[in-house]
Amino acid sequence: MKLLEELTPRQDRIEKKNFGLLTKFAGVLLLVTVVIVLFKTLGNASLFFYPVDEAVEKRVELQDRRFRVIGTPQPGIFETMLSGRQVLVFTLCTGDIYADVVHEGDPAELFNPGVPVVLQGVWREIQPPSVEKLLYSLNDGWHIETDSMVVKHDNDYRSDRAELESCSSE
Repeated sequence: MKLLEELTPRQDRIEKKNFGLLTKFAGVLLLVTVVIVLFKTLGNASLFFYPVDEAVEKRVELQDRRFRVIGTPQPGIFETMLSGRQVLVFTLCTGDIYADVVHEGDPAELFNPGVPVVLQGVWREIQPPSVEKLLYSLNDGWHIETDSMVVKHDNDYRSDRAELESCSSE
């Protein structure tokens, strides 16, 4: 009889098997989560960053790709409606190169003419709305459609010490 008792599976061994399976499942789930986070982070980091002059030069090849652009907004910023959405329309420049911008979403807190901004968006080969209201419009049938804006500033919130070349209109 003693021999039969020793062959019966002990309850603690059955629980250990289930616990090992649960640990493996949690490990796989954690690994999948890390891979997804890395993929999204690295995907966003692969956006190219261009000053306005380079973005204008490469606009045909950038047309279908998102990119980041840095430049200085010019006076004459205005709000208008585009396809039922409220947008900001303005001209961005670096040196003597200009690009028209249509920005959807809230502008950055310190957004003003003369204060450099970093925008994220895509080129569109279409005239921006109400382009005749822009004071420094390139008016070439292209604009950058953006949805993300960050103000780039120094401690004085002015562009005079930024690495951007000042615009010829300033």
